[in-house]
Amino acid sequence: MRNLKALEAYLEVATLGSVTAAAKRLQLSQPSVSRIIQDLERDLGQKLFVRVGQRLALTQQGMLLRDDVERALAGVAEVWERAQEVANLKSRPVRISCISALAFGLVPHAWASLNQKTGMDGAKRITIQTDTPERVRSSVLSHDADIGATSLPLQHRDQTTHWFGCAPCLLAVRSDDPLAKETGGIPLSVIKSRTLVEMSNVRGLPARIRQTLKSNKIETGGLIRTNSTMNALALIRAGAGGPSGTVGIVEPVTSAGTPLDGITLLPLELDIPYCFGVISHNGVQLGETALELVSALEDAAHKLVPGFKIHSPEEHQSLIAQLALLED
Repeated sequence: MRNLKALEAYLEVATLGSVTAAAKRLQLSQPSVSRIIQDLERDLGQKLFVRVGQRLALTQQGMLLRDDVERALAGVAEVWERAQEVANLKSRPVRISCISALAFGLVPHAWASLNQKTGMDGAKRITIQTDTPERVRSSVLSHDADIGATSLPLQHRDQTTHWFGCAPCLLAVRSDDPLAKETGGIPLSVIKSRTLVEMSNVRGLPARIRQTLKSNKIETGGLIRTNSTMNALALIRAGAGGPSGTVGIVEPVTSAGTPLDGITLLPLELDIPYCFGVISHNGVQLGETALELVSALEDAAHKLVPGFKIHSPEEHQSLIAQLALLED
């Protein structure tokens, strides 16, 4: 408990930039908080704060520690909340960890449809955590999430794949772009000499898109990289690439669930697949609401995502092999 108090004090000082303000927030005396920070720095062997004018600023070591401390304290708070729920016989929230594409594109619609169908009241709750694909899978394996919604690969010896499917990527352009009036599949050649907004990830779908463009000898007139489809769509809508025209090849899920005004999405002649699904730990029996959410997510994918097709679990490994070839 002493260590938790020290971390809470550190985080308050880091947030407020003042020992006095942190002490007031924690309902402790200023000397007590100063002593806690000094003891913490001594125990860690690192200086965490440096004075800048009237404020305390984090050192490099202090900044590196902050994210871990926030996650740790959030985890403790969640454990305490669960303990209270058990003690009070309350139903625990469904915990879902998901990548941002599915958090924007499917989860809100699936949960809303579930509420409408079942007439759920305030006793039924959900906790949504957005993370990278690797961390989504890790959250399921470590029991920090009941279900995970993420991109392939999904299968693991300790995980159950409830469903997975694929949908073709789309070409995103401004709605006033001449391309927006085109019908039918758009050839990749239209990207030549235009500014392309692409994802910065090294592996997965961004690698497949880059390799596809390379194989088809498509050279762009400029490049903007980001780690979010919503960022990419906003950059395209703003015309961030200049007069040559800004375009992007994007996964189809984010925009399906959260469409942006001023953006037109067009099918491509060449199918660049984006594959995703839902997993859980095979050692845990999901509750009724969690299972209903798994089904609602699949229904939302069929309803919202253009060209979505479900695959059988037996196809997972062969599909992974096919996708890997597209990244080489």
